[in-house]
Amino acid sequence: MTHQPGNNPLDVEERSLRSLFTRAFGKSRPGSPNLSNLSIYAFGLSGVWTGIGAGILPFKVIEALELGDISILGYALDKNGALGLISLLGLIVAAAAQLAAGSLSDRDKRPGKRLLYLLIGGIGLGVMTILFGLTSSFLTLILAIVGMQFFGNSAQGPANALIIDHVPVNERGAAAGVLNLWRLLGAGSITVVVLQFMARYDKEDSPEWLWYSIALMTVAVVITVLWTVITNRPQDGWFIPTLKKKTLNTVDSPELVAETAAASRSGISRSYLAFLVALAFGIAAMSSMQIYALFFLQDVVGLDNPADGADWLVVAIVAAAALTVLPAGRLADRWGRTSLFILAGAAGVVSSLLLLFVSSIGPVLAIGFVIGISVGLFMTLTWAVANDLVSRSAAAKELGYTSVATLIGAAGARFAGVGIDELNDVSENLGYKMILVSVAISFALSALILAKIAKDSSFTESTHPSDPIAMLSASD
Repeated sequence: MTHQPGNNPLDVEERSLRSLFTRAFGKSRPGSPNLSNLSIYAFGLSGVWTGIGAGILPFKVIEALELGDISILGYALDKNGALGLISLLGLIVAAAAQLAAGSLSDRDKRPGKRLLYLLIGGIGLGVMTILFGLTSSFLTLILAIVGMQFFGNSAQGPANALIIDHVPVNERGAAAGVLNLWRLLGAGSITVVVLQFMARYDKEDSPEWLWYSIALMTVAVVITVLWTVITNRPQDGWFIPTLKKKTLNTVDSPELVAETAAASRSGISRSYLAFLVALAFGIAAMSSMQIYALFFLQDVVGLDNPADGADWLVVAIVAAAALTVLPAGRLADRWGRTSLFILAGAAGVVSSLLLLFVSSIGPVLAIGFVIGISVGLFMTLTWAVANDLVSRSAAAKELGYTSVATLIGAAGARFAGVGIDELNDVSENLGYKMILVSVAISFALSALILAKIAKDSSFTESTHPSDPIAMLSASD
């Protein structure tokens, strides 16, 4: 879109804001897809992961411990260590599934090449969520989590590239904001309900509350995945991807042929590698806060029913993050990412250190709002940067490397569970204090590295003439 010199800047800003919400929630128009239709699958996927991880898995781990001791290589695990281990094993499968499914979806250039993976993976995740509800022993918990991660990330890997497939370069910050808004809405709303259900759950007297939670998550993931698949399917009918190696079409533009050939010869760039390192630090910080929140509220804050406190904390964090993601995406497109990364890091450091001094739920909720601002900024900015750094011809595969960074960061957070238990035995709540200091350091390192990448790369000015989508956008 071309702005005339005489336009009022306030009018331009108002039109930009209207355009953002129209693209996010309005009707699609040719060549300009509805961003919610591309992203709504994330509501169901994130709802399942956070609902299980924060609301149900801690209860399942405690029930497994009641059946007998859990030991690995002769080392007896307590609740934090067992929770960390089972989550880590699932993440290993998640990283492999995202890379494999993403690579396969890149092999075919026809429209709709990601959708069958999303459909099968999403329905498979729904089925595995039901099976998860039937588990009781530590072994069956591991098998269920591994199955959920396999199907869920077989859907997630190809879906990662939907923004690159459909959205112009200069709107990817806004698209990342919409994607993360749906992630937050799914994670927040479903987890709040699940925590309320699980606060009433008792294995013997009230087992039905577990199944209400399972039913909610299953319905959410199936409906949202079907919505994305149906609204984005090719106009010429359903599509079954081929696993054959893609071949260059003689009618392809020389620029796209050159891009495909270059992508097949080269690996990931140094900037993308540095981005993955920074992402790992950020994931380690955010995962630590999520994984051990329930036990922190129980042991440090002293809540008799930590599920209720965790519920309110989720509301505070998600509300702040949801209010942040759309403006963050828009500002990232217009003014760049560097200063926003510094703000995100500062909010993360301050909030995690303030948690060292809390002793009641009120201050925790206030700090949770600041955490939410940091999380919202990090989620949108990191996904926008990732989409800037990868090539269109191998987008799903290269974005799949973010699952490896997630694995490394989350592995650090989950291994910390053993350390928390050990340090808590040395001194009361010492383990929780040390993890909060580590979270602050991780937030700082992540923000500094990402700000440096953003400053060096100048993403907002990096639309390349060889990118057909960028050319179409420039001529709009």
